[in-house]
Amino acid sequence: MTTHTLAVPGARITYDVTGSGPVLLLIPGGAADSTMFHPIAPILAEDHTVVTYDPRGISRSPLDGEPGTLREHADDVQRLLAEIGSADADVLANSGGAITMLEYVVHHTGQVRTVVLHEPPVTRYLGPAALDGPDIPAIHREHGIGAAIAAFTEMSGFDIAPPADPTPEELAHMKVMEGNFAYFFGHLLAAIGAYEPDLDALRAVSARLVVGVGETAAGLPAHEAGLGLAADLGLTAEPFPGDHGGFAAEPAAFAARLREVLKGH
Repeated sequence: MTTHTLAVPGARITYDVTGSGPVLLLIPGGAADSTMFHPIAPILAEDHTVVTYDPRGISRSPLDGEPGTLREHADDVQRLLAEIGSADADVLANSGGAITMLEYVVHHTGQVRTVVLHEPPVTRYLGPAALDGPDIPAIHREHGIGAAIAAFTEMSGFDIAPPADPTPEELAHMKVMEGNFAYFFGHLLAAIGAYEPDLDALRAVSARLVVGVGETAAGLPAHEAGLGLAADLGLTAEPFPGDHGGFAAEPAAFAARLREVLKGH
């Protein structure tokens, strides 16, 4: 694996490249960084050039300007693909990263081939439990990061509990994640919440869009949002092993399913 840095307006993006073959870009969501793909990246690298990165404001990609908009996050994807010299990459984007790719494909059509949108939390489809839930950015401002994480966990149904007996490396990563959550709650969450998909534009893009949902995540907000978006795009949501983070919990099975989907099966 090789690590690189790309200067973009307002930030410096750190990305990693491993393997050989067609380019497959993996995009994390929310407060997550590229480490979430560590279990699956080596498996996919057996037949792909796998590119992972930390989005602007997250972990190794510090801001040197104002916090980025969703459009700027989408433009970063285009800049990254241009930097690695790929005009026909496939993409797996999880959660908030899938929102970035929904924004991307309507502005950069023709630059990617297949885009797998894994449980995109499009607000209009989240359901009353999420839509009428607590104001998490306000909780973050008024009560701090711990209270905001607790509220977000309850609302989303995600299991983001820290390890019971963390190693020094895990403790260091937890410290980094605190900063990531601060950026997420302070800036990204509101932008994702305000996102409204342009369904007509999405139906017309040249990229092949695939909406994926976790087989064990039925009933959770992001899973239901994936079903709703797929239906409105005239697609059938594709099941993937595991829950919202199945690529980390069940990497071999998830990789096999992703290969099937990328081949059109």
